[in-house]
Amino acid sequence: MAECVLSLIVAETVQRSTNQERQGYDTGYRFVEQMSERRLGTDPLEVMKFLCKELWFGMFGKQVDKLQTNHRGVFVLKDFQFRWLSRVSCADLEAKAAYEEKLLKYACGVLRGALANLGLEAAVTANAQAPACSFSVQLKT
Repeated sequence: MAECVLSLIVAETVQRSTNQERQGYDTGYRFVEQMSERRLGTDPLEVMKFLCKELWFGMFGKQVDKLQTNHRGVFVLKDFQFRWLSRVSCADLEAKAAYEEKLLKYACGVLRGALANLGLEAAVTANAQAPACSFSVQLKT
């Protein structure tokens, strides 16, 4: 039930907002604030594992499918069935692509906000071939 409500809120936010990334940042920041009972250290790998398991499960009902790192501050989160993209349908391909881009900006913002709340600053980008999606997280030092 909560998952459906969250999906509706995200869809409404993406449709109405002009700055999806900022809205996502605020959402991610507050979401981690609500769900994080214990304080994690600032070890990047532990924070990323927390995001891949806890945050992803809280938002999408599943964990990230794959987490990769080069151990130099770059992480790639892969979700082979990214829920927000798998539910997008539109007859107009341009409109669909534009909406998917807004969703991805919002999702990147969610990750940035969550990381900020956990003490890490990062640049987040997304690449998608619906329904699969990968997020590249470059930690700033």
